Amino acid sequence: MAEVGRSKRIPSRTLREVAPVLKVLAHPHRLRIVEILLNESVSVKKLASMLKLAPPVVSQHLGQMRSNGIVTPRREGKQVYYEVVSPNATNLINCIRTNGPG
Repeated sequence: MAEVGRSKRIPSRTLREVAPVLKVLAHPHRLRIVEILLNESVSVKKLASMLKLAPPVVSQHLGQMRSNGIVTPRREGKQVYYEVVSPNATNLINCIRTNGPG
């Protein structure tokens, strides 16, 4: 394991920007939602079906992510689709894919 003192330190500004995203995404359902939304824009109803969760539960997760700038809604007629807008969330999912325990 590399020693932190020997490597270049992450700027404090970066840590302040990333910390809220990590806090919000520290939940398996929210991580899965981001993973799904990185592949396609999806409605609450479809996400609920994919995750086998009640739509109000999915809406709560999306609300937390939306208020922290992780996802954004896009309206098409009566339907609302969500998509990921946070590069930090995208980077986190890619890091988990690459470095996760398997």
